Amino acid sequence: MKEMTFRFTEALKRLAFEHHDYCCSCLYKFEKGDTAHHGFDDIQTPLYVCDKCLYKLSEVVIRTYFTHRPYEVPESQNRLWRYMDFTKYMSLLSTGKMYFTRSDHFDDVFEGAKGYLSNKEKWDSHYYDFFRESIINPPNGNACPYSTEEVDRQAKELLAHLTENGAMDKKSTFISCWHENEHESEAMWRLYSSFLPNAIAIKTSYERLYTSLGKNPEIMIGRVKYIDYRDSFSDINSSFWRKRKSFEHEKEVRAMMIDHKDSGVGKSVECNLETLIEEVLISPTSPQWFYELVSDINKKFELNVPVKKSELLELPFY
Repeated sequence: MKEMTFRFTEALKRLAFEHHDYCCSCLYKFEKGDTAHHGFDDIQTPLYVCDKCLYKLSEVVIRTYFTHRPYEVPESQNRLWRYMDFTKYMSLLSTGKMYFTRSDHFDDVFEGAKGYLSNKEKWDSHYYDFFRESIINPPNGNACPYSTEEVDRQAKELLAHLTENGAMDKKSTFISCWHENEHESEAMWRLYSSFLPNAIAIKTSYERLYTSLGKNPEIMIGRVKYIDYRDSFSDINSSFWRKRKSFEHEKEVRAMMIDHKDSGVGKSVECNLETLIEEVLISPTSPQWFYELVSDINKKFELNVPVKKSELLELPFY
């Protein structure tokens, strides 16, 4: 078996990120526990392959046990929206950067939560038993060298670290929130713009969002899953991809990145606005002068995208 070189390139990282579920050679769909091989062929083409296609690698960068993503990736052309007030739109245009809010600065105190505090005892019991079993049964058939008391002590210590890390993760997780919907939403206009007549909506797609951020494999983009915390928990990898059922109307797709070194309340990430923005929609309660203002501002910043009035302004007939 070839030794791993750990020689990652941006192209290899991106390939593995985009083909996460499939072998890029034979399109085999990975199952949990399969081995995914990252590396290069003999002409330095990056490859992400299954066991069957391993022979194509002349260099093995790393082998990983496959696990499914904790989120679902939208189809490439699925419509996404970002509702905001004019000041945030101006910030986007003037900086050319997308703002990612640190997760502990959202209003929802359940960001990154594993479950209800009243059910934490069940969570702790599950992971305490998991840690004990892992210590008692080391890999490759090795015998456990520890006494029962030492196994218990180590399991409790690991459980304490798990809780501490959960709180720390809130300060290193940065999120940009989007609404997935084929059409604009009257409810979203009201929820995500502080002053409705002074609001706009950016219309884009998953592919545009991903591409506008430079196809950065460090930025995950996926759907939020809404669960009932009365009888469900988030596991340690999915907690920032889960929200309470009461938020289900948001149909949220989030772009998310982890940065343990940045201690700021948010991160601004370079973004190609021409790629990102398909259209700009003006709030249904905005006056004509606001529509003209947004059009003029776009021209000033050389943003050549359509500016349209909300379809909610259309008049009915009876």
